[in-house]
Amino acid sequence: MQDTLPNQEIEKLDLSKVAALQQKRTLAFLNHFMITTVQFLNTFSKKCEKKLMQFEQKLEKVEAAMILLEARLSSIPEINETPQTSSTAESLNTSEIKSEDQTDPVQQEDKGIEDKPEDNVSQTSETIKKPEYDRFIKLVQVGVPLQAVKLKVAIEGLDPDEFECLMKK
Repeated sequence: MQDTLPNQEIEKLDLSKVAALQQKRTLAFLNHFMITTVQFLNTFSKKCEKKLMQFEQKLEKVEAAMILLEARLSSIPEINETPQTSSTAESLNTSEIKSEDQTDPVQQEDKGIEDKPEDNVSQTSETIKKPEYDRFIKLVQVGVPLQAVKLKVAIEGLDPDEFECLMKK
């Protein structure tokens, strides 16, 4: 019922008799609104930029600390051992094949068709990948946090999940 009363009054109201709004007053309100809004946005953007600069400085400090840590770790001779080359990996392949040849002939007949070259390739690929992760495993053993080492593994282009699996073994 309250909604109907104002509607009825508005319908009865003669708008030609209502005074016009003062343009200067309306313009002053609009100007005040624009000025306060622009000032708010300027201060907000300054605060955001300041916080972004502080974050960037902190990030630069972390990067510098990471570089120093890498330099210190590179001075440890145990970590800088060279990984196995492909020739040593091939020698491992041949030694695995020779050890399979030395098994019972009865067992080889049972295997017969089941023995696939893909199995040998997957085994050798695992032996090839392990030396790549050895220096990272040594980093963890020295005391570097696991998450930092996983990040370093990812930066080197290796799989951090596989590294974590190696660490669990």
